[in-house]
Amino acid sequence: MSTNMAGSSTTGGESLKLSKVLSEKYKDLLLTKCPRHQLLNVADDVIVAWSKEDGCLLSQLVTPSDSKVQTLALSKPPVWEVEQIQMNKNGNCVALIGRRGVAVVELPHRSGDPPLYDRGRDTITCRVEYVAARFFSCHPKVEVLAAAWHPGSLDNNHIVILASDNYLRIFNLSSNEIPEQAISVGSVKAGVISSSNFTCTSTLGENAVAFDFSLPSEPMKYLSGNPVSNGVIENLIDRDDEKRQSFLALQWPVFILYGNGDIYFTITMLGTNRPHLHKLHGPLSMTPACDDNYGLDSCSLLVLQSSPPVLVIATTTGQLHHCIVVDNDLNEDTGSLLQNNMSNYGSQSGVPAAVKLHVYETVELELSLVPDDEGFTAPLSLHPDPSTPTRYWVSHEAGVHGVTVPIIEHLLQYTDLPDDAAFSSSESLCMVDHLVCTRSLTAAGPMPVVGLVANSTHNLYVLLASGRIISIGIPAGFTPLVMDPPHTDYTLALSPLRKIHTENFEDHIRSILHRLSSQPLLASGSNSEVTPGEYLNLLNRITATLRTNYMQPQRAARVDIQRRSDILIEQKQRLQAEIDDLQSRKKLLTEKAHDLAERYEESNDKKIHLVERIERVLSRVMRALPMLSRGEKNMKHELDSMQSHISSLMNELTQIKAKDKWQTNQKEKFQNTEASKNQRVSSVSENQLKALKQALTIEGEKLSILVERVNQVKHDLQL
Repeated sequence: MSTNMAGSSTTGGESLKLSKVLSEKYKDLLLTKCPRHQLLNVADDVIVAWSKEDGCLLSQLVTPSDSKVQTLALSKPPVWEVEQIQMNKNGNCVALIGRRGVAVVELPHRSGDPPLYDRGRDTITCRVEYVAARFFSCHPKVEVLAAAWHPGSLDNNHIVILASDNYLRIFNLSSNEIPEQAISVGSVKAGVISSSNFTCTSTLGENAVAFDFSLPSEPMKYLSGNPVSNGVIENLIDRDDEKRQSFLALQWPVFILYGNGDIYFTITMLGTNRPHLHKLHGPLSMTPACDDNYGLDSCSLLVLQSSPPVLVIATTTGQLHHCIVVDNDLNEDTGSLLQNNMSNYGSQSGVPAAVKLHVYETVELELSLVPDDEGFTAPLSLHPDPSTPTRYWVSHEAGVHGVTVPIIEHLLQYTDLPDDAAFSSSESLCMVDHLVCTRSLTAAGPMPVVGLVANSTHNLYVLLASGRIISIGIPAGFTPLVMDPPHTDYTLALSPLRKIHTENFEDHIRSILHRLSSQPLLASGSNSEVTPGEYLNLLNRITATLRTNYMQPQRAARVDIQRRSDILIEQKQRLQAEIDDLQSRKKLLTEKAHDLAERYEESNDKKIHLVERIERVLSRVMRALPMLSRGEKNMKHELDSMQSHISSLMNELTQIKAKDKWQTNQKEKFQNTEASKNQRVSSVSENQLKALKQALTIEGEKLSILVERVNQVKHDLQL
């Protein structure tokens, strides 16, 4: 159920200049044994570490490794011990978390080339604001158990604190003394805070010890009468403001872990429509049932961002429980998973929780490599991997483990399948990689891990108590892809080889290289002298691990790869011979195709010639028929009708010619009379002349039309 991450390598954490600076500062410093130490963080390309000796932050660019180390001094350093540092999403604030309080450091702007804080100054004084400082000073028995930035904050200025009084408080940095929301997550009533209550609940394991956020649900509907919802002032609302309100309306489920292993959850909202009362649901039932509730020493909780969510519960004995959130009404025999809508979680009714936890698998980590150290226990800290939701990291006093959960990949891909698709979880066991071990020799001094962080560029940084930073290159994990739905008009045909070899060869090699244990990087203190026998035992153990879990699987994989290569070479030769035969047959078929094309062209030409001859023969046959065709009959009828009109047209033409002759004579007489009487003034007026001209023009046009008709008739009759 565990394996080593292929491709992981140490990439030069020793060469980081920050590692050298921290090694000098941590040289004579003894850190208090605390399982919560998380003194290292990364934002984009900047790595930040806490220096307890100076009470300040140290920052450096990840690349190049020898870039300048800047000191971020605090205007008001905390008087309590800082156990964790957390940066918000923007990377402009760092939360310093300790048992006695939480402080927020405002980081300066980055500028220049390379982009350093405050243009690369060596020492920069940063402003510090304390969250609920008055509350913690007035209640000395109340301690901070866990703190985190709220993922639903638009400005990344909301921080959530889980205190030992069993209250989950959400603070806005603009008013850091009064919480915006205070959610009771335990039996201790508000205002009744005493050491006896804390002692009793802590002994019984009824105190909340950790919390984590899940993916947000659908936004709640606006209340009736709201002008934003009923569209009264829709045109007056800015688009960005609508997006802001919709984001603030998201419900963020918070899962809370108790020391006895119980899991509760509640809903948080940062918008104006958040409920006044928060209902705490739980404890969630866990299946299959277990007598000890899967451990009574739970110490850490992590929610893997999937749908449905997957919870990781860690215990101090080194066990990890992977729990899937399923519907409480599911049949136990079906085992199908629910795509649960988290909006149902926010019900304010007093009914039990609508979900339960199905413990998918339990993993037991090998915390120590010391042979006689089987009873060693250490609280575990869980860290998400920002590059993939299928992987997370586990740090503890004795080292670092990496855990890959393939079921997350199956769940994310299952959401793209049809509703009636079956879910198979037969090959979804997690894979564990032991990356760093700091407890390998009995005589060597302890070297606990005090910081661990992974960035999106697939690098893991581990800070040891000596100040040494180990940088480990990790392989890229699964990232959700948007899959196109299959086309319904066709099905993808498999090749014959795919039908024969149903198992993927890559999966086969991966199964051969599957390792039951891995060889971590070794790091430890040197407070006492180690005997040669202990070195020999450690060497024998490492050699056996390398031989059994590294060399033998690689040899078996090499044999299978060689066998597969020989088979593929033989198949290639056979296929090449078939290709040569097909090429020769293709050449013959091509020649036959050219011959057939030429013969087709000749046949087509002969066909066209024969068709023309047939058309000419049919035309002559039709002309030799003794009877008239319909077209000829119609033409004869038209000619007869034209002949009947010719006589009338001839008479009209004769009359027109006579009129023309008469008018011509009259015109000559008039001209002669006008010539003889040059001095005589015409008695015809201008209006009469115009009328006469118009009449003559009309008669001329009529004559032209008649002449055209006569010419047309002559042409038709061939006269």
